[in-house]
Amino acid sequence: MGEKAKVKETVRLYSRVWQLPSYRQIVLRMVLLVLTGSLILSVTKGLLLEVFMNYLIILGIPVFVGSGLLYMIATEEGSPLDGRRTAGLVLFGLIFWISLSAIGGIIDSLRSSNVFEIRFSMLGVSIAYMAFAFLVNGLSDHHPARNTTAALMPPVLWIIVELLFAPLNAALPTLPPLWYISVSASFIIASIVVHYIYRAVSVPFERDLGINGPQLLRAFGHDYLADNPKPFEDILTKIATIQDIPVEILLFRDDAGPVACGVIQYVHPGPFRDIGSSDLPSVIIEHIKKKHGIPAFVMHGSCTHQQNLTTKEDYPIVLAEIDRLIEATGVHEFISGPHWYDGGKFKVWSLFVGNDVLTISTSSPEFTDDISLDVGYDVANMIRERLPQIEGVAVVDAHNCIDDLAVSVNPGDTDAGEYVGAVSGAVFSTINNEKSRLQIGMHQIIPDDISQSEGLGPGGVTATVLNLSEREMALISIDGNNMEPGFRENVQSLLKAQGFDESEIITTDTHVVNAISLSSRGYPPIGRNKPDETMEHILAASVKARERIQPVSAGLGFGMARNLRTFGERGFDILTQDVAEAAGIAKRMGIRAGSGSILLYILLAFLF
Repeated sequence: MGEKAKVKETVRLYSRVWQLPSYRQIVLRMVLLVLTGSLILSVTKGLLLEVFMNYLIILGIPVFVGSGLLYMIATEEGSPLDGRRTAGLVLFGLIFWISLSAIGGIIDSLRSSNVFEIRFSMLGVSIAYMAFAFLVNGLSDHHPARNTTAALMPPVLWIIVELLFAPLNAALPTLPPLWYISVSASFIIASIVVHYIYRAVSVPFERDLGINGPQLLRAFGHDYLADNPKPFEDILTKIATIQDIPVEILLFRDDAGPVACGVIQYVHPGPFRDIGSSDLPSVIIEHIKKKHGIPAFVMHGSCTHQQNLTTKEDYPIVLAEIDRLIEATGVHEFISGPHWYDGGKFKVWSLFVGNDVLTISTSSPEFTDDISLDVGYDVANMIRERLPQIEGVAVVDAHNCIDDLAVSVNPGDTDAGEYVGAVSGAVFSTINNEKSRLQIGMHQIIPDDISQSEGLGPGGVTATVLNLSEREMALISIDGNNMEPGFRENVQSLLKAQGFDESEIITTDTHVVNAISLSSRGYPPIGRNKPDETMEHILAASVKARERIQPVSAGLGFGMARNLRTFGERGFDILTQDVAEAAGIAKRMGIRAGSGSILLYILLAFLF
């Protein structure tokens, strides 16, 4: 499974549970269920108004007052268990509860008995409680005992109301003499089943990572449902892998100082939403703009989700190294490139600055996900081994063509050898090309008509126009996660029509745009949504950048951000494998334990 597929599967498994209607729609459905259940049950008794009103009380008080008590006990400030989700979980259990009560009432009506309705109601209440307990424990950070108490509120209120009101009307069924044995045993069994399932689900995480599975689930809920990434990041930081990760820049200066900066980001901007380093590209752009007063753009270096940061607390380490490089990087008046090289699946731009080289690779129109950091190191080592005069090698992945089946390029893969060969071949074949002076212009546009959920991050669109030896190239950097197949080529055709000799369109791979929507559409590459509007902004940025053209010198700076807390193999590969394993366990155990407990509920309901 590719890295993107792993992340999508992780989110999908959780989000499917919480694809809820609005709070108003949920409450409306609860009201309709109570009204429908009361109507059906009163019809079986002759449709008397008094009976109908009694059923409204017997069902309505436990549902609505019980929901309120459940919410008060289980929730806390900042909890993902808000009013909407509390109502949603009650609605889920209510479907079983009222449906079974109605079935029992119909059977009693057909058989002219007064036995089945109350026992089917007891069965429905037991199943509903199991659903309440399971969902509350999945979202509430409180002790299981408190969560269990919260989940018991609707069923306990039903028992109280049933005991108080049913004896007042002979048409209403009453609880059997030994109801407390049946109901208590059913609730105990349900509590044990819920605890058993959560313990089983936790096993892979405790075995491989030493973390609590349900706690991880709840932490994920804090981010996914309450926009609070800290609990999830805190857990990930406990299992973090310490890494030293490269930081590199392409700096442009004139006589007055820095003019613009491109940052090659090897910290992976993931995993999704606001977790980890997902928004780092736009943070870098804004930081350089504020601190140094110059425009900036970000290029996606060779890295995978193993280079995700577990916490934003390490951002200052990365930003400080960028600041140091902006101050320390020397520049050169003459540069060579960018030169185009077609290496088969991988095509490469090479730009020579002093004794250093910047490479930008694309696999478009073929699909590729990330290029691993180790493969990038292999490229740099190969080039330096064959060309000793080359000192620094920056490896950029344009990240501009993907589909759901694309996989990352890792050491040992067939594509890894082809990638190393293509990038090093590009450098070998163009190193002796003529050098020339450089002029650049840069302009950033942050559109207000394309949202993050539509695929465009806070960094917007940045166009850098380079004039070299009577050649004009547009380098377009878009703060997004990869690109819809064919969109790159459409943009290139547009820029060609505007007089640009060459162009490349790259993305930052920001994952801040991912998993915003609770659906499969929550992973939109650039160009999937609003392609025409995106191209309009690219064109406008290119025109503005062209107007700002000025002579500059350029330099490549190479540094290292040390002791960063990252996902590593444990925090990504093992974690996603454990999520998939836990999902399988939950499915198997849920079916077995749930089915077995329901059989016991049936036995208990009709035995006593």
